[in-house]
Amino acid sequence: MVAFKSTILPAIFDKEDMKTAQKLHINQINLLWHLALFNLLDYESCLELLKTEAKTDRTELSYAFRPLTKNGYVSKRKDGCVSILAKGRALFPELEPLISAGGGEAERKRVMAVSRMAMWMEKQGFPAMGELPDGPGIFFIPSACWRKIAPGILSTTRFVGMLVGCQKKLAVYDIGDGHMEWQVRAEGSLFYTKYGSYETRATGMLMVCKEDKRDEVAQNIIRQTMWSRKQLLSTHCSERSRPVRWSHAPIKLKAEFEHVYLTTPHRIQKDIWSILREEGMIRSLSGEEGLQLGAQNTADIELWPRRLFVSPATDLLKYVRFFAAVKDSLSSGERFEQYVEQIQYELYAPAGDKAIVHMYPDVNEAKEEAKFILI
Repeated sequence: MVAFKSTILPAIFDKEDMKTAQKLHINQINLLWHLALFNLLDYESCLELLKTEAKTDRTELSYAFRPLTKNGYVSKRKDGCVSILAKGRALFPELEPLISAGGGEAERKRVMAVSRMAMWMEKQGFPAMGELPDGPGIFFIPSACWRKIAPGILSTTRFVGMLVGCQKKLAVYDIGDGHMEWQVRAEGSLFYTKYGSYETRATGMLMVCKEDKRDEVAQNIIRQTMWSRKQLLSTHCSERSRPVRWSHAPIKLKAEFEHVYLTTPHRIQKDIWSILREEGMIRSLSGEEGLQLGAQNTADIELWPRRLFVSPATDLLKYVRFFAAVKDSLSSGERFEQYVEQIQYELYAPAGDKAIVHMYPDVNEAKEEAKFILI
């Protein structure tokens, strides 16, 4: 339990309220602290925040939540939206909310999506903050705060925040089961530069999907991108200053996104460490003879006649580049095989991505052109 000093409790608390506040457990305090920062959170995520090593049963968690509504710290709507009340916010008088909770139903859903992602990031060791960090560590900056840091982001973007640190700036998306109205033109504004500065330009994307939908989501995104790869993998892009029309298209990837990593709520920390190891792995595989290509529309390494694509953290855009290279090689192979030495494309991917990397039968059967190394 957490004991409160009476000096920090404002006049809104009477003696009984003080006694009740002093009986709050640390998991209840953590939930109230989160709500004080983000105003809203869906009920299921509230129960997730209340979990402890000894308490994971849903019924037990609901009993832990009940005193918060009974004693006027939070309010729960019929649609499952939980909001903090004045008494709950008063427990943290010096804590400023990171985002506002005004607006109608659509705005509430938007705030809850950001709040839910911040909750998962916090549980995985990446706390939320409202500005660029000036020290070591990796932090989650909510989308509303990032818009103040990086002017020029189009209003129709669907990102919920930025994961910043260790020279990475990943635009974070909560894509659920993968079915969402994707704003491919607007999302590119996260990769714009302002007056030639790269300080606030995203270095990639981090898409968070449901645990049991990971392979299905990955395959759908790759297929959608492959169907239009001639256009989407083009490196030409223009920076728009005006809003673009709303898109109802499925999720597609563009070359300007650079890296698009897929993860799930429980894998975030593990996959972030894999992302941070990616450059070191490329250097190691390159060795002294390999050429690191660097360009985003090519492989990572050339060891002639081999071209290596290195993806230890499920980079969907890198998978697209690999599949596109092999398929283009297969379609042009008969015309040029007598003049040019056969190039072999190699994909280094996590063992857990087996269903994804083997999704195209013609690529699997191209033994001379394609090679898969599961790591």
